[in-house]
Amino acid sequence: GWSHNISVWDDQVPAFKTRYQVVRYDSRGFGRSTGFADESAEPHDLLVLLEALHVKRAFIVGHSRGGSVALRFASAYPNRVAGLVLYGAFPEGFPAPPEVGQLFGSLPSIAKQHGLDSVGKLVLASPIAWVPPGRNDVTDRYRRLWAAYNGKDLLDPHPESGRVPAVTISDLAYVKVPTLVIIGDHEAPFIAAVADTLTRRIPGAKKVVIPNAGHGAHFAQPASFNSALMDFFYDVGRNKKK
Repeated sequence: GWSHNISVWDDQVPAFKTRYQVVRYDSRGFGRSTGFADESAEPHDLLVLLEALHVKRAFIVGHSRGGSVALRFASAYPNRVAGLVLYGAFPEGFPAPPEVGQLFGSLPSIAKQHGLDSVGKLVLASPIAWVPPGRNDVTDRYRRLWAAYNGKDLLDPHPESGRVPAVTISDLAYVKVPTLVIIGDHEAPFIAAVADTLTRRIPGAKKVVIPNAGHGAHFAQPASFNSALMDFFYDVGRNKKK
């Protein structure tokens, strides 16, 4: 997801590494990856990574911003996708409420004028960072992820970063890979609405709602999240054998 790094998947790697080759990576411009953040290049970046690792087909799991990348990758390279997981995804081309567009549209200027701490306070106070009551560990996780964020995409954006080919709602009918949509039951309402659209419009897509979780279900409720993934992977493999 936006502003995060590979540590956000720390609760998933131990659960899956005994059965699967697990690959997680920092998108360019985030975490330890260098260069400018450039979402338009990310599906091809993922293809190059899989080829370098000699991975012919994989389950592609994308969270939030990564869900957009995963969806465009599956649309462009369906033969490389065993299954697609769109988790808290908000692809380009989907309408956002005006207040959401205004908030995220204002972040670059806020970052430049007032610093990343001011941006962090806004983001972490928004519905997208909902935390289960009493879960200080989840609050701390969000804070650590933000503290590690370099803000380069806000402070020094790539000149092409805003030119991302949008996947429209009508395009979803052409997604031809097994698809699972995941959200938390306290997800931001506009993302929950997108999840419903993805589930309705992608042929055969199924949806799982993680109880007592928001946008960070994978680290707020890792057992439930991991179980949803494992069940999906198993079902895809079983159906392939039929």
